[in-house]
Amino acid sequence: MEIGKAKDLKLVDFDGSNTEQNFRCGNNYFSDNVWDFNGYVRIGHLSGSRLKIKFNFVENKPEMLHVVKWYMVHKLLTGKFLTAKRSLDGVVRFVKFIEEAAPEIEGFSEITYDLLKSYFMYLLDAKSETTGEPLSGVAIKKCALAIKEILLKGNVKGWGVPDDVRYVQNLYEEMIIFNKSIKRDSKKAEEIVKEKIEDEDLIDRIVKFAMDDLDKSENILTASSVVLSTQLGLRISEIITIYSASIKEIGGDTMLIYSTGKLSPEPVEVSKPANQLVVYALDKIKEYAAPLQKESGLPYLFLSRTRNKKGYPVGLASHANWNKNHLRPWIKQHNIRDKNDELIDFTSHTFRHAFASYSLKGGASIEVISQLMNHKSIRGTTHYTHLFRKVVESKFSSVLHENAVIAGVKALEIKEKLKQHNPFKGKTIDQVNKIRRAMKIQVLSHGLCLHHPMRNEACAGDGVCLGCQNFLTTPEFLEVHKGRLEKVQNELSTASSNGPYEAKLKTIENYLLGIIRDLESQMDYRGNNDNSEYVSQDELGVRIV
Repeated sequence: MEIGKAKDLKLVDFDGSNTEQNFRCGNNYFSDNVWDFNGYVRIGHLSGSRLKIKFNFVENKPEMLHVVKWYMVHKLLTGKFLTAKRSLDGVVRFVKFIEEAAPEIEGFSEITYDLLKSYFMYLLDAKSETTGEPLSGVAIKKCALAIKEILLKGNVKGWGVPDDVRYVQNLYEEMIIFNKSIKRDSKKAEEIVKEKIEDEDLIDRIVKFAMDDLDKSENILTASSVVLSTQLGLRISEIITIYSASIKEIGGDTMLIYSTGKLSPEPVEVSKPANQLVVYALDKIKEYAAPLQKESGLPYLFLSRTRNKKGYPVGLASHANWNKNHLRPWIKQHNIRDKNDELIDFTSHTFRHAFASYSLKGGASIEVISQLMNHKSIRGTTHYTHLFRKVVESKFSSVLHENAVIAGVKALEIKEKLKQHNPFKGKTIDQVNKIRRAMKIQVLSHGLCLHHPMRNEACAGDGVCLGCQNFLTTPEFLEVHKGRLEKVQNELSTASSNGPYEAKLKTIENYLLGIIRDLESQMDYRGNNDNSEYVSQDELGVRIV
């Protein structure tokens, strides 16, 4: 059933009251088994069938189908289209499990504790249909999460699930979240990423290959994407959807100004600081794209020809197959190998990891990096800070000792305790890290967290670490604090006077000023000697925070 496009581009016309009505879902209605969102979802690299949600996999089980549709409505109303589609992938695997293990089950209302437990066990042994390899920890969690959400959310909303779902959360945590094998897989995957980006010479070589290609006007699409992702930290989906790009001088800084449809339903203009590599890559990709833009009428820069029934028309380069069709062949062409003489297995996202890690290591604040990477939350950025944390962890015993330069509410008290007993003294790096983990000391992006859950102290939460008695910071993080202070002071200059936001910024500013002053004073005091006799400004009566 086809209907006209909605002017406001709402994905579904459900307001919470029309539960019995056949409301619109994209270009179709709730009762249809295919929901087409072409015209409602603007994602440059997706079109046609990729913008459709299909329920054919569960058509033969009407009760289950009805619940799955309501679950999709919920995901579309509370999140993004792609998030909903990814959640549906998890449901597809569950339905497949039901058809194989319990074909008599007709609806979610028949799910029991034992059946859900069997499904989770099935996931732990399941293999990918495409690679034949065991499912990754991420894939297992995605599949389990979808069913957990259906049962818990459906119980609240009355979708037709069991009346008693009290066991669901505990079973999910026990078998999936706290599963040691999944944790090992996740840790192994993180270690692989760390190993990939720790070799700065390798990243430099990759960028050099890209610049050489641009000089020769070869592999323009791939080479430009490598430069833009390593220098700006952009996702490949953002890079591909760039259009109307230009270089401008703003306040003495060279900025890349471009439009993209990736970050919101409506195209937005974005500005990023641009170095000479970015400027050169932009010039080359614009030169490459000009004739293709003229031929196709498309505004994008990353255009290519793809074969279809009409021949080889010009279209937007495919984001979904970018690594397979562009990056990996390019790596093979240049024979780029790691320190073990193996062909590197990079994806476009590896460069994003490298950008974040090296930016933080170079002194950029977590807030600035979050903004550069177009993250909605700083929590998303902290995922990429593993390389910088590893540097601190590798020399932890020299960071935290009785004569160390540290700042924080209880810095002097901690120094006194370390004088009496230093558990890290004389230990190897591995031993130090085992002790650190046992003591629940976390290396954050701007310092150390000494909070321990066994002390029954409530953690004040993200964003207020600076004034917490369990927070310490060291000179290794000094540039991070300075970068954050600059950003806070810039925001203060434009904040409304006497408002709550201004008060919050001033509090953070005071914390940062005190920490920076204390660290620098200790460093100056120590010189070539230790600073064991140093007295903080707080002890001298100078208000640090």
